[in-house]
Amino acid sequence: MNIGGFAMTDVSIAVLSAADFEIARGMIPELSDHPSYEDWLDWRYGIFMGRSLGGENAELVTVRLAPFLDWCARRHMRPSESALDAFAAQSALHQRARSAA
Repeated sequence: MNIGGFAMTDVSIAVLSAADFEIARGMIPELSDHPSYEDWLDWRYGIFMGRSLGGENAELVTVRLAPFLDWCARRHMRPSESALDAFAAQSALHQRARSAA
């Protein structure tokens, strides 16, 4: 998207539920860097705000852990925060396509 000479980039920032976060801490190494779910959410919101203020069209996308892990397994990917964001982007794209139909 181009607004006033600035190109807007769509960016999806994944968030998990508190229950999924606790399970995922043992599977996604970056999550163990955060002492609590609230700390991790603050980190994710900070990324969202920074990207938004930087001119990107950012959105928070709630991701369910089980479908994400299946998605990673099918792609032979290690679960990570960047993989969470890639899954969130794909999920958001599919949701927009369904809404447009």
